Amino acid sequence: MRSSNRLAFLTSTVFVFVGAASAAGADASAEGPIGVEAYVQIVLRSHPGARQVKALETAANAEHKATRQISDPVVAFSWDRASLPVSAGPSVTETGFSVSQTIPWPGTFKANTRAGDRAADALRAQGVGLRWELEIEARSAFARLLFARAALEIARAAEADAFSLRELTAHRAELGEAREADRIKAEVEWLRQQRIRRADERWAEAAEEVLRTLAVEPLARPLALEGELLRPIPPTDAAALGARLSLSNPRLLAARATSERDAALVSAAGRARIPDLDVTWFLDKELDKHASGFAFGVRIPLWNARRGEIARAQAASASAVAGADRALLDLTTELESARRELDIASGQADILEREILPAATRSLELARFSYQEGETSLLDLLDAQRTFRETEREAAASRLALAMALLDVQRLVGPDFHPGR
Repeated sequence: MRSSNRLAFLTSTVFVFVGAASAAGADASAEGPIGVEAYVQIVLRSHPGARQVKALETAANAEHKATRQISDPVVAFSWDRASLPVSAGPSVTETGFSVSQTIPWPGTFKANTRAGDRAADALRAQGVGLRWELEIEARSAFARLLFARAALEIARAAEADAFSLRELTAHRAELGEAREADRIKAEVEWLRQQRIRRADERWAEAAEEVLRTLAVEPLARPLALEGELLRPIPPTDAAALGARLSLSNPRLLAARATSERDAALVSAAGRARIPDLDVTWFLDKELDKHASGFAFGVRIPLWNARRGEIARAQAASASAVAGADRALLDLTTELESARRELDIASGQADILEREILPAATRSLELARFSYQEGETSLLDLLDAQRTFRETEREAAASRLALAMALLDVQRLVGPDFHPGR
């Protein structure tokens, strides 16, 4: 009886395990292909850089809050025993109590607050820049894997072509319709295409591993991708891109915020010549009297009129203004170069897909038909096959170059820039 119960328990356990494994496999297989936008969201959610973005936002909020704080009050208490010099009586306890508060000058407080707000803006701009970089890096890895897989498919098709040609040439050699040298050439071409296919497989595996590493969180296995490499796009508008750069580039926004912060610090240093007001309320219980009241104190800028602080703040402000102007000039130059590269890459991809690839396709079809009819040599067919597959690969590479060129522009004006949409 115990043996049967144990057997039933083991059987039910096995069934539960198999069922759970089947369900897990069903869930894994049910996961659909992942698109670039979904992948970008995974990276922005899981990558450590996302925590850096949140930390910069927290630092910006802290900077905004810190500049609005005033100094804490100072509480003082004293206790002692005293007696009159001419008295022989017992000593008496004396106590003193005071509360002091520094009230900042409104103009200085406002200038410091403005400087803190601009410092917070600079931190937020750094966070936006880091987020842009993460998104662009994710898009770049996705595009590279798309190209690697496209190149692998081309290599497999080229290997299949070479194998078919090898079989055809071997059959014709057996019938005496082809030379033994042609059979050997076809065999060598097949082996050559095998080598290229294996190299592309390793390349695709490496590109997929990069994609998985960047995502941090586990992705489905096997990994199915949705989408294709970028198609040719219309020419870009230089003026519109320049406007986007000026309004949204994080590096430029951070430089401007730093410049405005330093200008506010110059104002704060100048306004600080007017001293803050110290207010004290006190209560003293002494041997011969009790006293309470208020005391007011200010620091008179007689020997130190904050000339050194003002001079340092002015120099820092001048440097920050020059830095912002230089950042605008450098970024504008970089954008113009990236924009031209994007237009050139789009033109190259368009010519390859619209003119060169169709011509290579027609040439291969004609060479294959002529070889089957015995009207051309094996070398002509091999040359047509290689030309066609190399043109296919070149067209895919031109679309990858176009995607990379667009990412270079997006790195400057924002990942949400999509020409033609």
